[in-house]
Amino acid sequence: MLNVLTKYNKIYKSKGFTVIKDFVSKNEAKKLEHQTINFIKKRIKKYKGRDINFVDNKKSIKNLHSFHKLHDFKAIVNFSKTKKITSIAKTLIGSNKLELRASEFFAKPKKIGLNTPPHQDNYYWNVKKNKALTIWIALSDSSKKNGGVYYYCGSHKKGIYTHTPSYEKGTSQKISNIKKLKNFKKLTPKLNLGDALIHHCLVVHGSNKNKSNISRRGLTFQFKDKNSKYDKKKIRKYENQLNSQIKKR
Repeated sequence: MLNVLTKYNKIYKSKGFTVIKDFVSKNEAKKLEHQTINFIKKRIKKYKGRDINFVDNKKSIKNLHSFHKLHDFKAIVNFSKTKKITSIAKTLIGSNKLELRASEFFAKPKKIGLNTPPHQDNYYWNVKKNKALTIWIALSDSSKKNGGVYYYCGSHKKGIYTHTPSYEKGTSQKISNIKKLKNFKKLTPKLNLGDALIHHCLVVHGSNKNKSNISRRGLTFQFKDKNSKYDKKKIRKYENQLNSQIKKR
């Protein structure tokens, strides 16, 4: 197991992300999807604003774009504590003390799934020392055809890029000058149900619209080093920008 983790860590440090095939079984992935959908369905009217986004004004599971408070669901929090999850997170972050900062669900529904512009997670999170990552578990097959996540390989090594408001649902910021990324290879990993993507909080990533007949669903766990503090000043600045965007949508 140690040799396997070392291999993933090497790829992660080089590219800013790594893929783990068959991270969970297909049955386990389907169970996670079922639990997640049921949790959101029962509370779909409870959440609003930044916590839940729909592709249009129809507030239904069919039109769900993203849900950002899945860490309210005890079963998901418990799953995040399993050794399968924590061992890879600890290795890649380089810390034995983890903190689950959030869990989210990205639905990207077939035919109508929205675009997610290129961005860096830590522009939002503002974790000092950048010791944070996302584990993205595929709850459906994912590729370029249905709006799979793309990455600019190695872009995590250049620090935070300048962002500008995107006015997109679920991802409020985007890289201001995409030309600065021209020297990085853009790659869209192809995933099967149960595979996992793990990406660094600084790697530039995004996804295109889903015009296919297959929804692209993913469950994420965001972890940080428990000893790494947040930059509260930057968070306040971002929160003000976000609230302004939401009012204008």
